[in-house]
Amino acid sequence: MASEDRNPSPPPIEVLDNDDDIEILQADLIEGTAFSKKWTLATLLKLGKEVEKEKEGKDEKEAAEANAHGIDISEDLENDLCRLWDMSTNMLVSKYLEEWKTVDILLDVIVKSNAPRVVEIAMGILGNMACSPPIALNFSENKQLRDLVLATLGSSDARTLIETTRLITTCLSMQASQELWLSAISIGEKEVFDKLCFILQSSTNCDLLHATSNLVDTVLDVDEEILNDWATTTLIQAVTEAHKQVIKEKPEVVSMLLHILNILSTTDTGVETLVETTESILPLVIGYISSVCEQDDVMSVRGREHSISSAVSVLDVLANTSPPNLDAVLKHNPKTLPHLLCILAAAKDTSPGPSEPKKMMIEQPTLPKNGEESSSSPSDIASASQSDKKTEVSQHAPGGDEASQDSSVAEVSQNATVAEVSKDASVADVTQDASATKVTQNAPVEVDDSDDEEIECVAVVTKESNFLTDVLMEFFCNLLENHDAGTSDLISCINSCKKEHLDMLKQSLTETNPELLQVLDTKPSG
Repeated sequence: MASEDRNPSPPPIEVLDNDDDIEILQADLIEGTAFSKKWTLATLLKLGKEVEKEKEGKDEKEAAEANAHGIDISEDLENDLCRLWDMSTNMLVSKYLEEWKTVDILLDVIVKSNAPRVVEIAMGILGNMACSPPIALNFSENKQLRDLVLATLGSSDARTLIETTRLITTCLSMQASQELWLSAISIGEKEVFDKLCFILQSSTNCDLLHATSNLVDTVLDVDEEILNDWATTTLIQAVTEAHKQVIKEKPEVVSMLLHILNILSTTDTGVETLVETTESILPLVIGYISSVCEQDDVMSVRGREHSISSAVSVLDVLANTSPPNLDAVLKHNPKTLPHLLCILAAAKDTSPGPSEPKKMMIEQPTLPKNGEESSSSPSDIASASQSDKKTEVSQHAPGGDEASQDSSVAEVSQNATVAEVSKDASVADVTQDASATKVTQNAPVEVDDSDDEEIECVAVVTKESNFLTDVLMEFFCNLLENHDAGTSDLISCINSCKKEHLDMLKQSLTETNPELLQVLDTKPSG
């Protein structure tokens, strides 16, 4: 590829011949960046011309075939568009693109182009630009953009759908633009719902299932009216089909799917639907609980508290809403209750006691690399207790268990380049007043992080563990309160658990619901 066809780094200012050269160079740079205005606009112009040429010289039959099967673009154009996609992760570049009406160009491209790769990149650039709240608001106020993006959910190209769902989720995650998108989704609600369920039911692309689950989760979490409308057996079937696809290849999506089920359990309509589809849901919920327990023991629940809480909350609805479903739970996997007691013991052990050391570390999430999708998901936010589930579930930060904290706004396109910052920056001969302590580049540096950060880490661990403990205790209390004295399966199952776990449950009941202790001593009838 010729050097003039790419977006090269500018030459060092010291090699330029005169002040005029420097002025020319600086005038061509997008303000605050090292990117060329001329190259950027030339690439957009080249894109527009390429799209116009797609239908030139084609009769109706050829045009219809191109529309049905798509066409390829030149490697040079694709490389330039990918560079522009990378550049759009820079908010200054995004601002420049918006100022030059790039949105109108990209929308025209999405409507007219038969090249799936071009449409994907155009949608990806819009998604990156939408990470800037002011730009996201401008996008959201553009009815043509909203309608076109929602219509693109019907695309047959998986990579285009990934970028489309990312753009919608990004805009929904911002308070200022949220209502406009919810309104647009409500207007075409049946069509949008059908498209999303079709993707979950039929796609084998795990990245697309991740992105679509993220979008469905976000919509349900922020709009109660849509939540009630979408609480159908169709959605349950879509969730269970998606679960079958991702359970081995992308297990982090399981947490997101569990959270969708948990949100459904916060409404009467959702509860009815969950109970109606118990046979479909039980394998998903109980399977996840069993996966936490390795050889009937739990190594750690840290980082999985909210996912487990979602599973337990859904199981609570299934087991306690209708007595026959308790039998279904016990029969599906007799070890479910012992596993839950095991998890309860682990959650209690995770909470630091007064005699434990203050220093507790939490594994920090890593940024996704180029070509990888972030494992974050809004699915792993708190599943709510029975008394006030909706309040808890609506605390829907864009991230959670086993994932980075932001899966919508901060998620960058697959092609986004991230500047690498060297950790080997030279720290030479730093003296500290009179002590003259020398810190060299190769010497280990003592960092005192034993105060605020450690206290905050301990607070987070304690809060998450306590939340999980509360959800589990509520589950067991509901089981015991709804227990039919004429049957002994439940009590026999609980009493068959490890003695230390059973003692721990009794101790907890002594502190919270002592009247339920006598239920555990129920003798089998007949």
